[in-house]
Amino acid sequence: MEKATIEQFKNLFLDILSEEEVFEGKLSPTTLEGDEVDVVSTEKANQMDFRLQARNAIYMNKVRKSLQKLEEGTFGECEECGAEISYNRLLARPTADLCIHCKEAEEKEENQLVNRNRASTKIGGRVLPIEQLEKGYQRDETSTSNYHVSHMDYQDIVG
Repeated sequence: MEKATIEQFKNLFLDILSEEEVFEGKLSPTTLEGDEVDVVSTEKANQMDFRLQARNAIYMNKVRKSLQKLEEGTFGECEECGAEISYNRLLARPTADLCIHCKEAEEKEENQLVNRNRASTKIGGRVLPIEQLEKGYQRDETSTSNYHVSHMDYQDIVG
């Protein structure tokens, strides 16, 4: 990577880190005073602030890691395959640690895992496909619940 490019990203990361203090100064008040509406409103604002602080902390750690990589001379290298991360990708996401091909593969794997988890459910500590689970359900006409699983049906499903 060219020296000018390294300086460009170094300055960007240093600017981001300097803004961290500004962000922390803009948090909502934490005191719970006033009527119920004020208290609820303040609690909601505090919850949002905590979420933003957590996200910001994660991002700042990525920025620090990227600065460290700049100093080590490994900034812009894919952590998975070792290929150079494209300049355009680094402009779009300066803290990127994977090239676009490895990131796409990672996201594809994550999506497959999410879809597999959506198509299954847990019973007795075991993950079962919904199709198998539905075989054990019978309509319950006598109680307020829509379905029940008998002991025998449950054993047929998990056993």
